Amino acid sequence: MEVKIKICGINNEKVAKASKDADFVGFVFYQKSPRFVDAIRAREISKTIRNNQKKVGLFVNADINVMQHITEYVGLDMIQLHGKESIDEIIEIKQRLNIPIIKAISVSDKNDVRLSKKFENCCDMILFDTKPNTNDLPGGSGKSFDWNLLENSKPSIKWMLAGGIDIKNVKDAISKTKASIIDVSSGVEKKRGIKCEKKIKEFIRYVKKN
Repeated sequence: MEVKIKICGINNEKVAKASKDADFVGFVFYQKSPRFVDAIRAREISKTIRNNQKKVGLFVNADINVMQHITEYVGLDMIQLHGKESIDEIIEIKQRLNIPIIKAISVSDKNDVRLSKKFENCCDMILFDTKPNTNDLPGGSGKSFDWNLLENSKPSIKWMLAGGIDIKNVKDAISKTKASIIDVSSGVEKKRGIKCEKKIKEFIRYVKKN
């Protein structure tokens, strides 16, 4: 099984070039995030991204008009919703933007995994991520959840695994969850919000050869 890779939190050209063999690259359009990038920079960085890579825009409870503007301006291929977006809101976003939607599901127990089922009819992909603590930002926490919670969970749509994944545990993560797409952010950083080009290249090479 070939595992696909998403490098999330791309915020400069060097990092984008280091991620050239990833299948997805993610821009974080959430201002509170240490990985935040604005639309102008994202559009510039996009010039260094290969045509066969999917550009994903991450939003958290964002205004639909803002999402539409950024999607069109940057030329995004997919939208990742990381907030408390309702099914009705997701349907509206999908209809207005006419773009595939990834819905992030924060996981801490089996009920959270079950919750993902209700999004399968309105989204194109599910992303299972670690549930943040009360004061934490959504996503990019560097913490993993119990991957055994995904046992016997078979979404009817494509899905990806995120949450504290790095080169040391990715093999175990794939083995336990049978994930076909891995999303990594903090696991390829030298410090919070600052990607390491060497770690990105090593991570992609390691996953692709195993």
